[in-house]
Amino acid sequence: MIETTLLPGIRLKNLIQNHHAEILSREKNNDKFLHLYSIGTYWVAFEQSACRLETLFSRCELTLFRVPNRPDYVVMASVTSDEADECYHKHIVFRDGSDYKVLVAKSLPAGYYHKWHIGAVRSVLH
Repeated sequence: MIETTLLPGIRLKNLIQNHHAEILSREKNNDKFLHLYSIGTYWVAFEQSACRLETLFSRCELTLFRVPNRPDYVVMASVTSDEADECYHKHIVFRDGSDYKVLVAKSLPAGYYHKWHIGAVRSVLH
């Protein structure tokens, strides 16, 4: 998906620029997976997957960004590769690539994600 010799910031920029539509399509009705993308020394997740990642790791970094044709912020959560490695043996790994992993996760309670999204945006902006 992304060239592995690039610095994490450049890998993240390329991931968002070149794959945001695909990523957000995966997240649109994502009720049972945690999609993780490697940017080198970090793994990142977006939207519903970011919500799940933050429930697993209290030390997640949250970041907001905007993409074309989407009026609201996209929320991204990130954890170090070492931290992410801890969760692989605790979950069913549905897809295990070097730069993209999919873990099976529990469904979020009704309305939980939307409430979390609002709170995540507020916490980053304030």
